[in-house]
Formats: sequence, C-alpha cells, structure tokens
Amino acid sequence: MSIVVFNGSPIFFLNTGFKLNKEEEESIIKLNYRKDKFLDEPDISEEMSLFKNKKLKRIKNIIFNYVEEYKNNVLQIEDKLRLVHSWATVNNNTNHRMHAHKNSLISCSFYLKSEGNNKIIFKKEKTVLQKCHYLDYTIKEYNGYNSQTWSFDTEQGSIVIFLSDLHHESINKGNKVMIGTNYFITGKIGNKKNYTYLEI
Repeated sequence: MSIVVFNGSPIFFLNTGFKLNKEEEESIIKLNYRKDKFLDEPDISEEMSLFKNKKLKRIKNIIFNYVEEYKNNVLQIEDKLRLVHSWATVNNNTNHRMHAHKNSLISCSFYLKSEGNNKIIFKKEKTVLQKCHYLDYTIKEYNGYNSQTWSFDTEQGSIVIFLSDLHHESINKGNKVMIGTNYFITGKIGNKKNYTYLEI
C-alpha cells in the first residue's frame, strides 16, 4: 500500500491481488454499455448503480472496506459515507480523457482486468510551489509538491482511491475492465454551536 500526497491531495494505491470469479465476470460482461461513436473513449455501463446486482457483492465490499480505510486512517474524518455512483468501463486500447467526478467526495477505481501497459494519471495546472510563486523551478527529484502530474501503473487487482475533484485520465494499451465508485458524506455534519449543523 502507498499513500502519495499529490498537490495536497492524498492518493491511496494498492494491488490487492483480486481476481474475478466466473459469475462476477459474466455479470459485468452482460451489462449494457454506452459507446461514443466520435471519441476513442472506453465503453461505459449505462447502469450507474452497479451493486444492485447481488452477484457483485464481493466487489462492493472490497471497495467499501478500502474506501473506509482511506476515510478513517488517511483523511482522519468520522463522517459516514454513502455510495452515490457505481459503474463499469471496458477499455481496449482506448484512452479516457482528463476529467474529475462531480457531486461526490471520494472516488475509487478498481481494476478487475488489466492487460498491457495501462496507467491512471493525475494532473494539476500548478504545483504546490507554483501556487505561491508561478516560477519554473529546477527540480532535483520529483515529488507530490513539485510535480504537475503523477501516474500509477494499473494492473489486475489495483485499487486507487482519491478525492473526487482531482483531475485524472487513463492511458490504455491493452484490454482493461474497471469498476468506478463515488461516495459522499451522509448523516449529521457540523454543529449548532458554530452554526454549521446540517443533515444530509
């Protein structure tokens, strides 16, 4: 497991060694996928609540357990989380353009299959150093404070968890199947004393 603090934003990365069983694989393959005729993008499932399918419960639980670990031990917050989106993508030598995930707090990418040279790449317009003074520094060694991009090789079983506003893209040179999830906080947050109390 590794935690990279990229531009002040913590990214959790781990290769879990996970392998799909036949029932799970069939459930994912049988989904209806949306394909853009004009863009060389991954096929994305039309289903946004993937885990309504009980055959995918094992995957749901693995993802949620790691997201909870990220929330509790990395972000160090006690607020409860609610799953708001879950979907699948199928990539075959297709790239996924730079984007971020709106209407969520924490996002996760879980790679169920990954053949070839596949990467997820995070990007910021300015490094932490450049936020203060927009200079062209001479870098001794790249790290999360002086880099505009940070990438991870995504192999079968890799899981990546990050704050949803962090822009990212994927490069796929081979076949890849991924499940993505978004979470938002739920329940009682803030307090009445500071006039921040809210129920979500």
